[in-house]
Amino acid sequence: MRRLVLALLLPAACLSVQAESTGRIAGQILTKDGKPVPGAKINLKRTDRNWSKDLTPDKNGKFLQVGLEPKDFEFTVTAEGFSEFKEMIKIPLGDVLVKNITLLTPAESRAQALVSGGIQVPTEDPGAALDTEGRDAFNQAIPFYNEGKYADALPLVEKSHKVLSEALAKLKNEESKAALALELLKIERVLGICLAQAGAVKEAGEPYLLKALERNPKDERVLSALIATSKAKQDKGAEQKYTAALEAIQGPNPDLIYNKGVEAFNNGQTKEAKTYFLKALEVAPKYAEAHFLLAMVEFGDNNLRGTKQHLEKYIELAPAGKNAATAKEMLKDPSLRKLK
Repeated sequence: MRRLVLALLLPAACLSVQAESTGRIAGQILTKDGKPVPGAKINLKRTDRNWSKDLTPDKNGKFLQVGLEPKDFEFTVTAEGFSEFKEMIKIPLGDVLVKNITLLTPAESRAQALVSGGIQVPTEDPGAALDTEGRDAFNQAIPFYNEGKYADALPLVEKSHKVLSEALAKLKNEESKAALALELLKIERVLGICLAQAGAVKEAGEPYLLKALERNPKDERVLSALIATSKAKQDKGAEQKYTAALEAIQGPNPDLIYNKGVEAFNNGQTKEAKTYFLKALEVAPKYAEAHFLLAMVEFGDNNLRGTKQHLEKYIELAPAGKNAATAKEMLKDPSLRKLK
């Protein structure tokens, strides 16, 4: 009876890592002042056979190639008006090789003496390297997140947020910094949801969730996470507010109503629990578990006819349900069997 909320995929690509047979390369091509190199081209050439592939960096100078065999390659970067960069590289098995390159003009190469034996020595941008590392961690988290496996996603999202926050402080390219700042907002949203649903301290996700809710007051996944956070804080007012906001979008959620009934039932508030279970059945008439707990409430109130009706309805709706054996055993009681 769980209501499924579709996961929204973030713009960052969800990469499938063929860890057993392939690797990948990623990085960024920039000028000395941290800007994307216009018209930059990358060539990957196998050294053991006749195979090569050309890559074109995006508008921020970033590139990515997956599915590469763990072999030796000749890695070449060229752009009009810049000195060629060439290096021999080894693609790692089941991992990513990060290559962040600063292309220099011929004059810059001579002035800085960065040419040795015809091979240009790269000037690494630590911000760009961190950017690649953080995005890679986030991409690994996305499959878990979309499947609702928040506990598996959380450490990867936490790593991504930490590394990308460091990258934002170190990046030289202003366009890349602006793009990363926007991406961090999306990652904070996912971090807030994962913390609320699986974190040891669920309240830690609240600041990120509130920022996300400001940007999109109808974000169903954020509202669900804020309900979980409010429960952890035992803030009934906030829980009711976010529940009402979610119901205004989705309509009444029978799971939320049922869970409130379970909470009341476990606290011995059977009258209140009955109200919630009946309301859950108004929204979802085939909610089998609500029928079973209604049978328990009625049995406690010595309403045997009501007990039998709800037990029979439960078996009808969930003949192999988790409480089916108990329901069938109860119906064998002579006091219930004789009722018509």
